Amino acid sequence: MPIDPRRRLPRLALAAFAALALSSPVAFAATTTSTTTTTTSTTPSGTACGAASLSTVSSVIGMVAGNIYAGELAGGEVAQDEQRIAHSAALLRAVAAGDRHGAYRAVHALVYHSLWHIVRLRVLDTSGRILAEIGGPYVLAPVAGVLKQAGRVIGSYLMSVQDDYGFTLLEVHAAGMPISLYYRGKNVADTGGPLAGGPLPKNLPTTPTLTLAGSTFSVLRLTFKAFPTGSVTAVVLIPPPAASLAAQPCAAVRAIAIWRCAQLLAARFHPLDVSYAKFVSVVHDDTGATVILRIGPRALPGSEGLGPTAIPINGPVAYLGRSYWVESFAPTPPARIYIFVAVLPTAPPTGATGASGTSSAA
Repeated sequence: MPIDPRRRLPRLALAAFAALALSSPVAFAATTTSTTTTTTSTTPSGTACGAASLSTVSSVIGMVAGNIYAGELAGGEVAQDEQRIAHSAALLRAVAAGDRHGAYRAVHALVYHSLWHIVRLRVLDTSGRILAEIGGPYVLAPVAGVLKQAGRVIGSYLMSVQDDYGFTLLEVHAAGMPISLYYRGKNVADTGGPLAGGPLPKNLPTTPTLTLAGSTFSVLRLTFKAFPTGSVTAVVLIPPPAASLAAQPCAAVRAIAIWRCAQLLAARFHPLDVSYAKFVSVVHDDTGATVILRIGPRALPGSEGLGPTAIPINGPVAYLGRSYWVESFAPTPPARIYIFVAVLPTAPPTGATGASGTSSAA
């Protein structure tokens, strides 16, 4: 049963793909520069990232995708929907009685509620027999739960708050990279076309690189759980980093990649200056960065702390006993948004480990 496309994104509203011109990864690879000044430090964090730039950027994109997936498994909305299912009087009555028609009506009401976001729901009795199931055909991040009545287990459920297509849109909105999801080797959700210059292959690509419309991308693969069982493979295309980016220290490359994600997310909030708290929460959840909002020395509501007395527009900084690389932007002047990215003790791995536990950068 098809899902109303207006309900695909639990956090951010859908927008026309024309707006994605801002996030073109090819343009990013060719033109990305930061106001960062390359440091002359002789420490590993101060040398040019060079050939490690690609793996550094890939690790950020994999982390962001993994964090988005984790939010679909255990975010606040997931907890609310679990409570709605577990406390649906109509559903509990039907399951206790083994009433399949009643269970279907109750599941339909939960899935198609105008204010809630459940994209698929399966309900079973204690023997494992499916009493009712409603939802889209390609769904990921299944969440299991138990149904009880008067303290007695009467059945179970499996639900999800996100379908495959909605997940690809969230990745594009946050990371701006071409992405497709493959289930059983077939492309089931492709939002990469407008960014890569053409649709991704119909069958799961196995090569380490992929060339589309004359541009060659590195292939990053991430594996997530499909609904109800099995797995779905996310294929994310990473463009070669620009020479200006590769000339930066790896700490700066990582911070710039996260800073770009923050810029893309900022473009999703209209108007941004009345949505700072939500924006900061989404950026922190998706990237792990600390977001400081200030006008001069004054922190704004929604900021994750005051920050150090003096914050550079970009570059290394110490804060609360930790080392960070800071990048910033000012989409709503005179306010400035500072993205604090913790400096990793070692270089990032070639592949990023997502919430599913497996990933690889080919």
